[in-house]
Amino acid sequence: MKFSIIRNNATSLGYKIADEITEKCLSHGHIISTDPYQANFILNITNVMDPQFFKRRSKSVFLITIVSGENINGNMQSACYTTLIKTFANMLICAREESNNHLKAYFTTPEAGFYNIEYDAEEAYNLMIPVAGAHYSTENVFIPDLPERFYSGSPVVDEIIKFGKKMDELGVLPAPFPLRQLLSEEDMLHLYRVFGITGASYGNLSSKEEITEFEPPVFWMTGRGVNKSCLSTIGKDLLLVKDFDFQTGTAIISQPVSYDPKARVSVDAVEHALIYKTFPDTGAIIHLHAWMDGVLCTHQNHPCGTTELAQEVVELLKKTDNPESAVVGLKNHGLTITGRSFEEIFIRISCKLKTEVPMFA
Repeated sequence: MKFSIIRNNATSLGYKIADEITEKCLSHGHIISTDPYQANFILNITNVMDPQFFKRRSKSVFLITIVSGENINGNMQSACYTTLIKTFANMLICAREESNNHLKAYFTTPEAGFYNIEYDAEEAYNLMIPVAGAHYSTENVFIPDLPERFYSGSPVVDEIIKFGKKMDELGVLPAPFPLRQLLSEEDMLHLYRVFGITGASYGNLSSKEEITEFEPPVFWMTGRGVNKSCLSTIGKDLLLVKDFDFQTGTAIISQPVSYDPKARVSVDAVEHALIYKTFPDTGAIIHLHAWMDGVLCTHQNHPCGTTELAQEVVELLKKTDNPESAVVGLKNHGLTITGRSFEEIFIRISCKLKTEVPMFA
């Protein structure tokens, strides 16, 4: 892959770490591009006191911000996530010399992943490259052909609304970092374009619906960035995915004739679509930023909305006793839960959920 390096007034430690990671990239066959707009990923070397960003033209370009943490005196996780958001990065690597003179590297992702390792340039490369090499499948195409009888919803939609509220009652719909305290409205719009994050709540729900006008599988899914605890509007809070083009990474959305052109289905639609396609008896899927003991877990922390994450989740589900009614973990992120219905899912999991997601390298 091609990569570019943006140097934005970093500290000497920040430059040292970035140079070492750059050497690892080159030794593994990646090529430096002098034009960042032609690169697959970008190393943005900056500082936590005045973090600078590179505004990508496309979400397909992954940005890794590298900083040093000697000026961080408060909460490390909060400082790292703030810097991640302010630099619009897919991953932040923050190197800091600890009191025992050991150099640690702290990794942060938009999905709220936060973990650290004893710094090693090769290990940092190995943790970074699955993110840098992932492929987003989050495009939407809108077709105003939703049958009019669904303009006000359906029993399936009612179930999603009901169980969205139940997720909130269980305390598993955490809000992302208070983004609007950190970013201007213009920057918030850019963040939405890059990550689909608006600051409402994490998590999503979907459920299949048999609609005679469309070929199955067809499913309703919560919108991107909407508050799952108070869903209401068809075509904005809840969208009908009537097909998914896996080759182009595009959800085909059936909308009312008058619809909100800014609406987008959850970035996890590619994962849900692949699950419904692979396991036809699955009726509903829930994604939570929560945890359960003893679950199979993905090996990599692929970003939400990527083909790689969807494929790894499906492969994990194949290893379970009953893929249509199973729970798998997403590393440093949360859970994907399948079932015949939401009722069945909640009977299985509600007493087992932990709101704290374990983090590990």
